[in-house]
Amino acid sequence: MRGETLSTSLHITSLLIHVNPGDCRAVALWLSRQPGCEVSAEDPAGKLVLVMECLDERRILAMIDSIQRRPGVLGAALVYHEQLAPESADDPQETLT
Repeated sequence: MRGETLSTSLHITSLLIHVNPGDCRAVALWLSRQPGCEVSAEDPAGKLVLVMECLDERRILAMIDSIQRRPGVLGAALVYHEQLAPESADDPQETLT
């Protein structure tokens, strides 16, 4: 079973990434080229918001590790994580009012 994906859930995560302001654009470009990743907000002062979708939560941990090792990155924090069944991921979700 080694190397197999045990999860059949879609993982949606959001990360807040702090970078040196001079490296912000380069890090954002690198992030946007990663599979399943989208930079949803960018502050030239050195803050990025990354939204990531994947089927294996180990990919989330590996991505956080890769981000934190990237030159110019000061830190990355997971701020949101949701698991959905892939077949219902596009269905409207219940909202809190």
